[in-house]
Amino acid sequence: QLGLAQVLQILRLKAHRKTFVAAFSLSTMGHNVASFFAGCACNSRVKPSQPEVLRSSAKQSPRSAPVLQDGLVPGPIDAQEDEADRELNLQAVVKDSESCEVVDGALPRECAGALSSSAASSTELVSAGSSATPCFAGRWLVQRTEGDFDTFLSDMGQSWLRRMAARALNYGLGRVKVGCEQISHHEFKFEKILTDPLACESHIHVRVGEVVLHFKDDIGELTATSRWESDEVLRFDATADATSLPLTLLMYLTSEGEFVEEMISGRGTSVKYIFASQN
Repeated sequence: QLGLAQVLQILRLKAHRKTFVAAFSLSTMGHNVASFFAGCACNSRVKPSQPEVLRSSAKQSPRSAPVLQDGLVPGPIDAQEDEADRELNLQAVVKDSESCEVVDGALPRECAGALSSSAASSTELVSAGSSATPCFAGRWLVQRTEGDFDTFLSDMGQSWLRRMAARALNYGLGRVKVGCEQISHHEFKFEKILTDPLACESHIHVRVGEVVLHFKDDIGELTATSRWESDEVLRFDATADATSLPLTLLMYLTSEGEFVEEMISGRGTSVKYIFASQN
């Protein structure tokens, strides 16, 4: 007769044997199933014809696949191929242009055709920054004024006391300054020191024709829109916030290179600040 401990040991051995047999059976069955489906997949492939093989090999790039660097995933191979093709085309255009000779003041027809596409983008940039565009960039100081400032200020609803104060300050002569950062033909950043010595500087970020402007000038807070009146004149159509009176502001350069701010009241009174460059 077997003791209780021996009986338990035999039962454990039998249980381990059954587990091993079951695991081995499942592993073998899984391998057979995987082999079966792999064989089906191989047999189901259609062998491409010879022309298709040639076309497929022609599409393959001789360059190697991209390599991961510093944990960054490179862009698609197709995009890299396109970029390389563009570089090769550009090199070809440059090579062709170097071999072109001007005959009677003109390029040969084949050379002109090769260069036309590469010059298109440059032509667009030149058109966007036309030579007629005025350059307001720099720092400017009022050197003289023109017009009847007292009547203009009266048209704009300014009190007698404020008009007398403006006259005492000589309407900002030698004090009013304008700084301009010209970002493009349609974008400017202006800063202006006003006639009133107690007033803060006025800052205006102009994107011509795109945004409504809110800024401070010597006649108070203004709301305005902007547009090019011509290739050389930047126009602001404004309204005084306190009085709702209309005002037109023009900016342009004189033939002598002076910067001009011309203000026209709703009644047609025109005054001018004429600035000299401080650059």
